Amino acid sequence: MNQSNHDWPTIVWCWRLAVVCRKEVVQFRRNWILALFMVYAFTMMAYHNATAISQELKRAGLVVIDNDRSKASRDLIYRFHEPQFRFIEQLENSRDGVKRLDDGDAALVLDIPENFDQDLLNGRPTRLQIQLDGADSMRAYLAANYAGNIVRQFSTDAGRRQFADQPLPVVENDERVWFSPNHEQTLFMAIQDLAQNILLFSILLPASALAREKERGTVEQLLVSPLSPLQIMLGKILPMVGIILLASVVTLFFIIEGALALNVRGSIGLFLGVTSLFSASAAGVGILIASVTRNMGQVGIVSITLMPILFMLSGSDTPPEMMPDTLLPIMYLSPLHHYLNAAFGILIKGADLSMVWDSILYVAILGGCVFAFSLFRFRQSFR
Repeated sequence: MNQSNHDWPTIVWCWRLAVVCRKEVVQFRRNWILALFMVYAFTMMAYHNATAISQELKRAGLVVIDNDRSKASRDLIYRFHEPQFRFIEQLENSRDGVKRLDDGDAALVLDIPENFDQDLLNGRPTRLQIQLDGADSMRAYLAANYAGNIVRQFSTDAGRRQFADQPLPVVENDERVWFSPNHEQTLFMAIQDLAQNILLFSILLPASALAREKERGTVEQLLVSPLSPLQIMLGKILPMVGIILLASVVTLFFIIEGALALNVRGSIGLFLGVTSLFSASAAGVGILIASVTRNMGQVGIVSITLMPILFMLSGSDTPPEMMPDTLLPIMYLSPLHHYLNAAFGILIKGADLSMVWDSILYVAILGGCVFAFSLFRFRQSFR
């Protein structure tokens, strides 16, 4: 009997929390515009961002000025093929090639001099010219690297043919690429976009729920009810975390593994566990935003201002090695940075808990600090 009386307050506390969670789920279902936007973000937009955004060199426009018109020049031109390069046309002089670069019609010009084949056959050094459009510095850098590798391989093959009867020292480059042997970024981009969607809606959903309560004046009714501020916060966070986990499962199975036909390596259960921890910590940021704003418009403005900063400090687009020294300590205080390390490790590398426990610990510590400060600010805002 005494034990039953001791457990009764806990049962009542959990029952009240369950009632608040149910209310938030009902309110989310009624907000069909936000629900529709969330479905679009985790499905169509996730597919589009994974396939349309690429940092690889693809179909860079190539024009050729072949002043030699020999077998060797044709062999060299043939090596500039798709998917990296797209042959446009062959021109007669260098001025037309420069004009094509200036107009943006071509990304690079391959200029082959006269007597190119004869110089190679006679063992004389020869030169060719490659001009690049540097307006897009990343594309120009990649095109220069690809073109340099093609020319070096062509030179090596030409030397082997000329001295076929003599043994030559050869250094073989045997590459072994882990996790992405085809150098495809689709899976990386899909997981990165999924993490950004999780962050966005983990902040937006609880913030919008609390902002609606403030606009309608119902948050004061919650505060005078038997509910504690912690129950109110958890009631707005836990349902939203569950919705985000469900949306993440849809993206993983129907978009990444279904539509994109990509295979994730690690444990889905471990990934969802880390995601729930990160989502709860990000939801604390949403409660914090809602506690310092007055309506949905202000929530949207603060969220739009904050999101690019959080994405930049995550280290996904800019690696930590390239971060300025002043921003590097701030990046390590971003839960999104550590969550991405864990997500990439689990889904791409197949890491288990023993390999990503430090990133999970950082997410838990930083998320706990954010949640505690949000709870404190939430209590202070209604006193």
